[in-house]
Amino acid sequence: MSLYGALFSGVSGLSAQSSAMGAIADNITNVNTIGYKGTTVNFQTLVTKQTSLTTYSAGGAQPKPRANIDIQGLLSATSSSTDLGISGQGFFIVNQAANPGSGNVWGYTRAGSFKLDDNGYLTNVSGYYLQAWPLMTYDGSQTASLVKVGGNTFMKAYQDQFGATTYVNDNVIDSRNLKPINLNEIGGTATATQNIRIGANLPSSAPVFDPSNAGAGGRHSLATLIYDSLGNSHNLNMQFTKQSSNSWGLDVDLPSGAATVTTYGSREVTTDSGARDVYAARGQIEFSKIPSYGESITIDDGTGPVTFEFTNGGATTIPGAVAVNISTSTSISDVVSVLKGRIDANLRDAGRFVANGTKLDIIQSAAGDAVTVNLSNCLSSPQSQCNPNATTGIPTGIYTVQEIDPALKNTGRLDFSTTVGVVGDTMTINGTTFEFTNAGTTGAIVGGNVVVNINGMTDPTDVVAQLKVAIDANLAEPNRFVASGRTLNILQSPTGADINYNAGGVTGVTGSRSVSGTTTATTTANIPKAFTFNGITEAESGYIVPAVRFNADGTPKYFNVDKVNIEWANGAEDMEPAVKNGQNVDLGIDLFFGNTSTADGLTHLAGTFSPNYITQDGAKFGNFAGVSIGSDGIVTALFDNGETRPVAQIPLATFVNPNGMESRTGNTWIETDNSGQPTVRTAGQGGAGTINSASLEASTVDLGTEFTNMITTQRAYSAAAKVITSADEMLDELVRIKR
Repeated sequence: MSLYGALFSGVSGLSAQSSAMGAIADNITNVNTIGYKGTTVNFQTLVTKQTSLTTYSAGGAQPKPRANIDIQGLLSATSSSTDLGISGQGFFIVNQAANPGSGNVWGYTRAGSFKLDDNGYLTNVSGYYLQAWPLMTYDGSQTASLVKVGGNTFMKAYQDQFGATTYVNDNVIDSRNLKPINLNEIGGTATATQNIRIGANLPSSAPVFDPSNAGAGGRHSLATLIYDSLGNSHNLNMQFTKQSSNSWGLDVDLPSGAATVTTYGSREVTTDSGARDVYAARGQIEFSKIPSYGESITIDDGTGPVTFEFTNGGATTIPGAVAVNISTSTSISDVVSVLKGRIDANLRDAGRFVANGTKLDIIQSAAGDAVTVNLSNCLSSPQSQCNPNATTGIPTGIYTVQEIDPALKNTGRLDFSTTVGVVGDTMTINGTTFEFTNAGTTGAIVGGNVVVNINGMTDPTDVVAQLKVAIDANLAEPNRFVASGRTLNILQSPTGADINYNAGGVTGVTGSRSVSGTTTATTTANIPKAFTFNGITEAESGYIVPAVRFNADGTPKYFNVDKVNIEWANGAEDMEPAVKNGQNVDLGIDLFFGNTSTADGLTHLAGTFSPNYITQDGAKFGNFAGVSIGSDGIVTALFDNGETRPVAQIPLATFVNPNGMESRTGNTWIETDNSGQPTVRTAGQGGAGTINSASLEASTVDLGTEFTNMITTQRAYSAAAKVITSADEMLDELVRIKR
């Protein structure tokens, strides 16, 4: 019956308009809710099949709410860096649990008002935890998903509680591949120095440095501040020495707390194996206190290990050890002096070992072999804590002062054994014959030979020193010959002629020479003034290739050094090539002295030594100070020492039909069959929007529209009610007719 149809149609109108009013009420209520998406109630007709052409069967109306989730809200600026708004498509991935289990449902939201909770997690006002991809330094793994941040490469990965690296699958939403952002776990940071840039004028008017007259000039020093991996600061002293009219050498001193420092040739200056040449090397044995009796130091100078045991004047407890009597030593300097004396008497090329207050410097000589030091039984030296075992982490106390590469030197060396020269032995240098005698004045010529008086000498160190006195009196440029313990070093100079020597007639002498990149053991040799270095004849180089050679206009012609490696003994990471997380990395310090033929670094002009600039990277320890979040979702930790470190990347989830998602309390949605499964994307890629830090997405509700809709809905509701009352009156009339 049409009257009943009209009655029920009016009832459906009331129901439909009530739903519309409910949506309007929610919209107005959430006008200030961050990320809220307004709901629109549309209507569809309910049609009753018409059974007669002459009568009408009423149907009614049915409400169809539509969640306008895909509509972009206005972004407004805030003062918090963790307030996040999305410009474009996509949703933040959140969960009600920080580390969700199988029973937790993953949610998606545009409400980006994230703040720290009491545990340091980023949560929004509804208590949902923001999920992200954790970032680590790239370890070279082929399975890792990579992220470029500036000039550095990171990967989506993290370490579990057992220290194993877990590589993230960035297409999967689960607790294994997404992690909450916890700012309390970031901690502090310190960055080791890896780059030093220096600009200075090395005066062209400076004289060539003369070791016998160090005060005459030709040597200049400067220091730069560097940081180790623990954030400790150190002064790195560099000394430039003029070698010829347009070339300077470089020596890098050891900072306190280091075991060795090695200066390497530039990338163009390499050995046949491709490794960089060692340009200079130093080591040190520091003492923090006077050693206890029984402590020992073992040094191998290439002829086998020699152990030096500190004693109270009695016999050593270590078989074959050299006793170092410190019973009368009242200071660390006294100990170093006594140790130096015992080294002079027992090691060749002992001039490399220099007593320097409370430490013993080991300065590699041009002709010296590598020196290995074992301080594992000398805990009074900080260097006993160097080079920990890779497996156990326990310090070995062993380090090596490397040999200067043969390709970089033009030298010879004569080593006297512990058996001193025999009276009557002779040796020839540049045509002059030196004869060892037991009488006469050293350096005097008797019978055509130069006398070397070794009368009563039992220490080979004294024999070499006496030979040096004779050389000084009879040979040109005697500074090319250096007494170094029981070794005579022969150093070519840029001005001296070829050096010919024949020591085959001296008892107990072995020779070693290095010319043009070859090393031979012989007591007869010729050291030319010029030698070939990497195919280039270096007529001016003398005994070692310069660190920098200048053009006639004062700009650098080329550099032969650009790298410094340091082995630390203070627990810091060594500054040298290493394997970290399976990736080969070079942690050494790169040196930049300017570009060739350009006056943007080192120059060689008239005037005085003048440093123009010294800059370096690295930073001391810094506390966590906050975060910044980029448009690509990269979460970067900020520290009060000025350093930054990427720690995570916030992804966005997109849906084929976002309006098909199901709404949940807390302005969050979950996926449904209508929405389709989420696709995880990097912000700004693949159709995903960008993330705007310090901004929030406002509600999409327009109050003007909602009030207008409220008026029309109210009128429609009243009209539907009128239909019911009218149909009721008509039914009442019908009942009265039947009476």
